[in-house]
Amino acid sequence: MPASTAPSAAELEVLTFLSDPNAQVRQVAVTNIVGFSAKTSPHRSLLIDKHKNRDGSPLLGRNGKPVDTIEDLKRLCNDQPITAHDAFSALINLSDSLTVAKRIGDRDFLEFLVRYIADPVSLLADLACMLLSNLTKLESICGTLLDLRVQARPFYSFTTAKDAEASLIGMDVDASDPDYEKKKKAAEDYAIKLQEQAKRAEELVPAMARLMDAFEEGATVDSQGSSLEAMRKRVREAAQAGASSDEKKVERGSEGRPKIVRKTNCNFLASVFANVTVLPKGRDWFVTPMSTSSAAASVSAQAAAAREDSESSVAPSAHEYPVARMMPFTEHPNLIRRGGVVSALKNILFIKSAHKLLIAPPPSREGEEPMLAGALRATTRPPSSVDLLPYLLLPLCDGKEMAEVDFEDQEALPEACQMLDEDKKREKDPALRLMLVESLLLLCTGLYGRQCLRARGTYVVVRAAHLVESDDKIAEAVLRLVNILQRDESESSIKDLEEGEDVGREEDVGADDPAEDDDEDLVIEEL
Repeated sequence: MPASTAPSAAELEVLTFLSDPNAQVRQVAVTNIVGFSAKTSPHRSLLIDKHKNRDGSPLLGRNGKPVDTIEDLKRLCNDQPITAHDAFSALINLSDSLTVAKRIGDRDFLEFLVRYIADPVSLLADLACMLLSNLTKLESICGTLLDLRVQARPFYSFTTAKDAEASLIGMDVDASDPDYEKKKKAAEDYAIKLQEQAKRAEELVPAMARLMDAFEEGATVDSQGSSLEAMRKRVREAAQAGASSDEKKVERGSEGRPKIVRKTNCNFLASVFANVTVLPKGRDWFVTPMSTSSAAASVSAQAAAAREDSESSVAPSAHEYPVARMMPFTEHPNLIRRGGVVSALKNILFIKSAHKLLIAPPPSREGEEPMLAGALRATTRPPSSVDLLPYLLLPLCDGKEMAEVDFEDQEALPEACQMLDEDKKREKDPALRLMLVESLLLLCTGLYGRQCLRARGTYVVVRAAHLVESDDKIAEAVLRLVNILQRDESESSIKDLEEGEDVGREEDVGADDPAEDDDEDLVIEEL
């Protein structure tokens, strides 16, 4: 740091107060420095650099240890709500630097973020999601997150007054009490219950599974803002609710813990999912049943389990697959949520071997070429209840335009795309429309996907969209898709009965068809 911009003694002293034992002092200190974290702030390096005194000795904090502002801010994320708010905000600003993001995103802090986000009690989970979104722009952090397993117990744990009372009664009951046996039995039952709860709480589950739970829970929560005033309002409401709640009126789960309604929407977790699916390991996680991923810590173990599933006659339910839990949000009103989901789905479709899992088969057609019919229905896995196609087509549909489609063409569409309300609008964001069309192009990399799109009305949807598309790049992508869907299959492509290799991120779509290797319509580019 040049001498002209060297921090003053007062600025350095503020940093030392971040580790002060007094909570109010820590709050004042972080409030004074959060503005330094902005990208345009000339004092930003104050929070990033390690500092020394004039005599060359390390600058010590109030805890007697050398000042490390990044670590102090990470620790303050678990402080009182107002202090934690400013700490989260500062780290979000600083994490736009990949170098700083590496310092922030160590394994312990990632575990803290996951458990904090997963608990509906957490008032600042949206800020934690924003921070995790920034951190997962680094592939190394994505890899750590995918391997991470965290405790199943809530971040905020407590024993209810009712349970504590039952325990105390059992300990103090007198043998001469007429209800001695009954009370003693109740206390013993409670002790067993506590042991079972403690055992379950210590179980380790995939971090991604806990994030997916939070993502679903937050889907219906209106955005309440992440400003300091909005956060303070939520703190007051939570305190008032706690003070006025009646023990008899509080709804409790099977473990005796009050059921908490999540107050954070966790929309930025969609960006986290988009980031992790850039990695093959991340894409694999979304198409692996949850029960399998919970038991398997490595990709090789998941692959082995997937092979076992394919030999089974019973397919896991759709909800078992993380991708099925995410795909309904392609039409969510929040742009961050639906944008992250569409991006993640496109990434997942690079797994060509998963297309038969992700798209329901086309109906049998009269006069269908026998070899073609065999190719479409030959599968190495049990029939799946997952069907992604409606969630890719629906955002491309316009209600008024689809109302003019012939009844026969309407019937070919997925049921969710039929008889739409005329008020239904097409996706407004051009980047998302392009990703949706490119997702359909990725499905064209195999015979199964091409025939599914042909038989299930995709042409009807993209034809209507193309007529009003103003973006040249999207219009060009639609034309490529139409050219693929309208052409006849060659003999060599009909013989393509196997699932084939996964699609490379920068390879040609359709490379499994030798006759089509050089076709420019089949080239797809990564956004």
